[in-house]
Amino acid sequence: MTTPAWSVIVPTYNRPRQLGVCIGALSRVTPPAGGFEVIIVDDGGHPGVDEVRRAATGTATTVRYAAQLHAGPAAARNTGARLAVGTWLAFTDDDCEPASGWLQAFERAIVQHPDALVGGVVRNAVSDSMFSEASQLLVGFVAGWFDGAARERFFTSNNIALRRAAFLDAGGFDAAFGASAGEDREFCDRWTAQGRDSMQAVDAIVNHMHALSLRSFLRQHHGYGRGAQRFRHRRRAAGRPTRIDPSFYLASLRHAAKARPITRGLALAGCTVLAHAAYAAGLARESWRENRAVRARAEHS
Repeated sequence: MTTPAWSVIVPTYNRPRQLGVCIGALSRVTPPAGGFEVIIVDDGGHPGVDEVRRAATGTATTVRYAAQLHAGPAAARNTGARLAVGTWLAFTDDDCEPASGWLQAFERAIVQHPDALVGGVVRNAVSDSMFSEASQLLVGFVAGWFDGAARERFFTSNNIALRRAAFLDAGGFDAAFGASAGEDREFCDRWTAQGRDSMQAVDAIVNHMHALSLRSFLRQHHGYGRGAQRFRHRRRAAGRPTRIDPSFYLASLRHAAKARPITRGLALAGCTVLAHAAYAAGLARESWRENRAVRARAEHS
């Protein structure tokens, strides 16, 4: 069998239905030159492997399955990258549906910039959820704010591609983030700090199927805050402390409020305020936990 040029890495944890839809979408992806494989990495959950494998038919060169003890998506992505045989890696998540031209769009970008980290565009695919729309709108705003020009680069890990050798050389994702969010932000920041290039491929599209209630919306952004505190800790340790920019928060509200009709824009802006509040709470909680751990170590030293 010919070795595929691309390896698509999909971490999963206890979401067999979403994973089946994801793999169905991957089976409809138009292959880039050299073809591609799909590597599903079960992060210690129960993904219903047989059902998922039955859905894994179509254009992918092959679908492989790996399992690990529960260690979080960063570790799962690293596991997939180590197992990959492709020259190029593409990452997405189990609640995502890549568009048919997804890998070809990445291929066009990488042919021109073979050493770059390439990020695509993620769209909300849950049209009847205000919270899903607001969350994806805010994440998209953050990615645009950290555009790699005036500020550091940020891409979400559910839609990026790069050379496998460069990913491994850069150190992969920081598995210490565990199940909390923030490992993609840390990886992009570290990639940039190492002097590596990045670019966006606007036609590499992934549809995000993450249905959120108010409770799960707040929990998600609270987790983002906890991950952000860990990210700040990494930056301080590297001699590059982060600074709070009030204009970011004001701009995010204006961005949400642009939606029409105006009542929807106001509702999305309100959700954005809630997201920032949950984020701040997560940041404070993780900071408290870190300080408590430092005091405990000092008392026992």
